[in-house]
Amino acid sequence: MTLKRPEVLIFFIIYLLFSFPPFGISEPGLYAEGIKGAIDHTRSSDPEIKTAADALAHYIMGSVYDNFGVTEKAVVEYKETLQEEKNVAEVYLKLGADLMLLNRLDEAEEVLEKASAVDPENTRSHLLLAIIHTAKGEYNKAATQHEEALKYDPENLNTLAFLSDLFVAQRKLGKAAEVYEKILRIRNDDAFLYFNLGIIYSKLDLLDKAEEKFIKAIEVDENYLEAQIVLGFIYEVDKRYNKAIEQYKRVIEIDPNNKEAYIRLTQIYNKQGQFEKAEKENEKLLKIYPISVEPYLNGFSIYLHQKEYKKAENVINEALKKGLTDASLYAGLGYLYSLDDEHQKAVKVYRQAVLADDENDVYKFYLASSLDQIGETEKAIAILKSITKGSDGLPEAYNYLGYLYAESGKDLDEAIILIKKALKLDPDNGAYIDSLGWTYYKKGETKKALQEIKKAVKYLPNDPIIAEHFGDIYFAKGSERKALRQWKRALKADPDNKRIEKKIERSKKNKKTSKKERGI
Repeated sequence: MTLKRPEVLIFFIIYLLFSFPPFGISEPGLYAEGIKGAIDHTRSSDPEIKTAADALAHYIMGSVYDNFGVTEKAVVEYKETLQEEKNVAEVYLKLGADLMLLNRLDEAEEVLEKASAVDPENTRSHLLLAIIHTAKGEYNKAATQHEEALKYDPENLNTLAFLSDLFVAQRKLGKAAEVYEKILRIRNDDAFLYFNLGIIYSKLDLLDKAEEKFIKAIEVDENYLEAQIVLGFIYEVDKRYNKAIEQYKRVIEIDPNNKEAYIRLTQIYNKQGQFEKAEKENEKLLKIYPISVEPYLNGFSIYLHQKEYKKAENVINEALKKGLTDASLYAGLGYLYSLDDEHQKAVKVYRQAVLADDENDVYKFYLASSLDQIGETEKAIAILKSITKGSDGLPEAYNYLGYLYAESGKDLDEAIILIKKALKLDPDNGAYIDSLGWTYYKKGETKKALQEIKKAVKYLPNDPIIAEHFGDIYFAKGSERKALRQWKRALKADPDNKRIEKKIERSKKNKKTSKKERGI
């Protein structure tokens, strides 16, 4: 707004009133009287000056109302200002910001677009528009506004930070990384920025770049524990276990009670088969956190790796006796019972796992599997149905339910749909491919069945179930010799399987009978 000479006097009077209010006045209405009185006293009869003075009065009153948090009235005053003066970007900005506060986003957007049209180089209008578009989920429009602001202020760190966060929200991690790199060229002394960029690179599977950024974060702040720990994760993922061990030990030097570092050390030693070292680290963890679930789960895992199942069971029971009721403890116990074919016991503890964490579909899947093992297949199917409603759930649940349908000979088309969902999530799983082939066999489509089973064998060449299915399909096609060869492979992999033994014996008898009939 360009002020003419008489208006300067008006503004000065108002400025004095606004900056040094009379003693005891604490309501915006009282300011209004003083301001309007001052303006009326100095107002010229010149229409242009009168228009400008009215606009200024409304603008100042809007600011007063803003100062007192009376946003609705401030909006009214700014709108009155714009009735008098339509080309003042600052008024549009204040009005747009207030409308945003009132959550009138569409109206705010329209006003801020006008601010941008009046003064395209004013970055605040672009930033506020970006916030509105983000709130409305219009991420591409928001990014455009941030980029527009950067044209006029290319090194504005706030704008760059907003833009990078926007790209992260959109999962455009490559673009987010580019923006972070730009930020770090402007400001290279912020460990948090290096850490964030390291996380982005790790999600992009660019582990070398991620490692570089985490190291830079630590150089800026050597006590940055999150960066130290995540650097250890990077070494683990990259199977540089010795460097990971060194890194976690460094974390413990900084923070002697760091739970995550002890957990990671225990698990690395366990994975490497260094069970004594794993137990020592886990003992330290237990000493620091005696009523935490992690030391017991670690101990369970250590004994499981050594196939010392009784000791593994004792560890879980000890945790339960101490009052720990984490769902994973019950699930671990259920796994042990399943290994020992104690499926009734498994059902009982898996139910407790589900009660402890009823949102975890993995535990529900284990419960369904155990119910099927004890003959309660309908209950198993009901649970599996509940966890296969979407298209991005557990692949093993889709496969299991589809396989149960195939085994029953019912709902075979639905079985194929379910198993294909499993394969979409895990396309190289030989067991799922076998399930698909077996379902085609149940439908009488032996050609398709044979194609799928041959694929499954490539992934799981020694699986007895796949070999048995292979034999069954050949038998259905009349290739008894090939069927017998596959059943023998199945029996070799599973010597105690009486069902396969019977198939082989029956095939041999059929062969002898056939020879007699032919007089051989």
